[in-house]
Amino acid sequence: MRTSAFILSLCLLAVSLYGCGAGQTEAPLETEQAGVPSETPALALSTSSGLFIDTDATRELPSEPQIACSRFVKINLALLMDETGQARNVKEITLNLFPDVIYTGVIEQIEQNGDGYSWVGYLKDVEYSELTMVYTSSVFIGHFASPLGVYEVSFVEDDLYRVILIDQTQFPGGDG
Repeated sequence: MRTSAFILSLCLLAVSLYGCGAGQTEAPLETEQAGVPSETPALALSTSSGLFIDTDATRELPSEPQIACSRFVKINLALLMDETGQARNVKEITLNLFPDVIYTGVIEQIEQNGDGYSWVGYLKDVEYSELTMVYTSSVFIGHFASPLGVYEVSFVEDDLYRVILIDQTQFPGGDG
């Protein structure tokens, strides 16, 4: 329980830091360039059935040194929520963060929080990984972390979101 509260705090911090208006619009880097191997052990079968839906949307957002790469997406909420707005009892979900970064998320816990839900778990076949997704007040945020990389999904506007890979070397103590 303490871990999920910590991760939720990180997600909320991410929304405040990266939320509406930060980021870059160029195409994502190959994950090898960003320090993540392009062949991860948790590759899923198809990006079309994943949580993130490709979009051709672009925005002029200021660049930030801690963002290694980013892309704009829409969220396929039907994978997490049913028609009545209740959380589905999801056990696994495809997390197609970038075209070459696809994980299977294993959901261990689903909690109702006020008018929304949180899903907590880990990345299948990735040691020391964790995931937290929150949907509340009609806004989704996600945090996916492992030794291979830290990814966040934050709200931009309307139904548009941004997936980022965080370059941890840009933070104090990150050896950058």
